Formats: sequence, C-alpha cells, structure tokens
Amino acid sequence: MPTWSLTLETDAAAAEERSADLFELGAAGVEIRDGEGTPMPGVPLPPPGRALVVAWFPERDAAEAARAAHGGALAEVPDEDWGEGWKKDFRPLDVGRVRVRPSWIDAPPPAGSVEVVLDPGMAFGTGTHPTTALCLAALSDLLGARPGASVLDVGTGSGLLAIAAKKLGAGRVAGNDEDPVAVRVARENAEQNGVALELTGAPVEEIAGPFDVVVANILANVLVALAPSLAAKVAPGGVLLLSGILGPQEDEVRRAHVAQGLLPEPGLDRREGEWSLVALRRAGREPA
Repeated sequence: MPTWSLTLETDAAAAEERSADLFELGAAGVEIRDGEGTPMPGVPLPPPGRALVVAWFPERDAAEAARAAHGGALAEVPDEDWGEGWKKDFRPLDVGRVRVRPSWIDAPPPAGSVEVVLDPGMAFGTGTHPTTALCLAALSDLLGARPGASVLDVGTGSGLLAIAAKKLGAGRVAGNDEDPVAVRVARENAEQNGVALELTGAPVEEIAGPFDVVVANILANVLVALAPSLAAKVAPGGVLLLSGILGPQEDEVRRAHVAQGLLPEPGLDRREGEWSLVALRRAGREPA
C-alpha cells in the first residue's frame, strides 16, 4: 500500500503550529524544513523566512482532506520510500550538556551530558528546531550555575525542555500547554525518561509560583500577550528565557517584558540563524 505525502509552504514562525494541525488530521509523521537541520531527501529548500511542512498519511482520504484544509501538493509515495525509512534522517542531537535521541537509536551520550529520549510524535518539540536548541543551551548553562533551581516551561509541547531541565539538576519543574494532546504526550515522555514533572493544561496564571527560571518557546505575538503572566512567575533574582522569536521581533518582545518590571539580560541572549532567544531577569538576590 502506498503512503501519501502532502507538502505545503508556510511562514517559518507558524510551521510547528501547522505541523500540529496535520497530526490532528491524521498524519502519521511530519517534517518541518526551514533550512535548519537535516532535510528529507528530495525536498527543496524554502525561501528565507518560510518553511516547508511535509506530512505523510497512510490513507489517501485523510491526505486529501488535509490538502482541502491547508492547500499544498499531494503525492503518492511507495512504501519502500517511507515506512521505517524516514527514521534514517534523525540523529542524536547534542546541545550544551543535553543529548536528545530517538528511541530507535542506541548511542551513549558524551561524558558529562544528560540524555533525553524523545521520538517525533503528536506534540512538537524534538530539539531539531533552532528555537528549541537555543532554549536547551540556555537551560544547560543556567542550571549548571544554579543546581536545584525551580523551572516553569510554558507551552511545554512534547515536554522536552521540562524533561531536560529536570535531568540537568533542576528542583521543582512544572510545565503547561493549552493542548490536551501535548499534556498527555509530555506526561508519557516524562515517564519514559524517568522524571517527575508537574504538567497541566491550566493557564500560566493558575500555576503556583514563582520560579527561578521560566522558559517559553512559543511565538513572538503570544509572548507579548503573555508578558504580564510570564513576568509574574519570575522569582527575585530569577531569569526569563523567551524564544520562538525572529530577529526583527526581539525589541518588541523585550519591551513588553521590561514594561512588567523585568531587566534585560543581554549576556544570556542567544541567536541561531534568523531565530533569537531573549533573556530577562527580575531584580533581587539570586537563588542559592
């Protein structure tokens, strides 16, 4: 039986959201190609600021329904070109002191690194996107300097950042997501990795805080809208890490959080390609 692939182009900032939409419509696997990471064979590069989202469907009806909803190009793919074959394009990813690997690859992490086992699935966030990698690197550095710090992961998705934080030595780790599928998948991933997390579908405002580190890898417009809620969860001396931001959006996101009483922390800012991580802190004594 053939598999059906649907390829569509979208804004790079919206690619992960579109990926989640396609999973909900029955995709068995989705790849985002934005010029970063290892591409699937035969898929062209997108223009700057754009991304290609490639989804595979086991049923033609589901693929056609997805095309009707989101547009794109539909193609028939022989089984030998997909099935288990798509897995060959995933590799272990090393970021800071974190190794992220799919479960079907058996490769020991480098000395001094922690390991997160995570498969591509129904909640995005496998470390391959630059914004996720930026957050992993920042958490790796922060938690190396602040062992036992409490961490809140806003919009946790697959739970990757929360799981990594716990394995990097964080104390209390909480995460939320408005998508109940993401919360369920994050719980499954946390169990697979042997860590205890506080995961909820409740909004940020309802999560008991504050936290020494708050991380939110979402989209710039959402980060601006959530600024009062995010800032309120940062403890005195704590740090807020914001990603999912394109370079030209940095100033707007930073201003929104400075308006809530936080201070820029440019020494912790990071950039990779067109993507940025913006860091801020709350004045006060750093946590012990």
